[in-house]
Amino acid sequence: MSDQRPRRPWEPPPPRPWGNEGPLQPWDQARAQVEQGFSRFRAGTRGLLLPLFTWPLFFDAIWEIGTGDVRGLVAAALGIGLTVGATATLRRGRKGDTQRAALMVGAASGVVAGLGAALNPLMAVLLGAGGWLGTRLLYDGAVQEVAPPAPPPPPGPLDEHRARLARIAAEPRLAGVSGALAGVLDDLSARPERITEARRFLVVHLDGLDRIRERLQAGAEPPEGLPKLLEDLTSAADEMRDRIRAEETAALDIQVKVLAERLRQEGYA
Repeated sequence: MSDQRPRRPWEPPPPRPWGNEGPLQPWDQARAQVEQGFSRFRAGTRGLLLPLFTWPLFFDAIWEIGTGDVRGLVAAALGIGLTVGATATLRRGRKGDTQRAALMVGAASGVVAGLGAALNPLMAVLLGAGGWLGTRLLYDGAVQEVAPPAPPPPPGPLDEHRARLARIAAEPRLAGVSGALAGVLDDLSARPERITEARRFLVVHLDGLDRIRERLQAGAEPPEGLPKLLEDLTSAADEMRDRIRAEETAALDIQVKVLAERLRQEGYA
């Protein structure tokens, strides 16, 4: 016998399986559209309500200027400035901006109460806390705050050289020497400690090739000595690679000898 019984008229219908909710009713669709519109309006006007609370301070500032009350004028200026700053902070929408804006509004309320209205410090602190709490209640969670974008990574020691080499390689007549210099950059990337000693070599070769590229792309006819010069530059790049490998080989040979000597002294070999 089944345990199911007919649903009473006053009982809500059972929930539908996930993914089988079916089309929304016209009333539900209208309500969803209204909620989405209100959310967009609230996000678009985020923080614009705060300056409306400071409109009496504009008249107060004019009055303080007329009476020559510097203290009241400073209080009004700080109240307006901090509130406008809080509005700009809220509209930025970064992570933690609501907390920062609430602190600014609380500070503005406390300054106006203590400095402008000459209330006792306790009342100024309480009014400042009220401004902070009111801002948090009004705007906390109104929109999803995003973290500030991460700063771009710093350029690598060879990035500038690679960019110049890419421009040089765009000229087909310089493809051979460009490939040789690209090999030098690859070897230096694997051995960053060698970059300092090869920097002068890279600057001289890339400067010369960059000027040649500009003249060729401007329509200059290649002189007779250009092929020989490019061949010499390619040979120099190959020699630089051979020297880097030779220095690495020599360093490895020294390490092997030192390790073998230490093992012999310790009695392990």
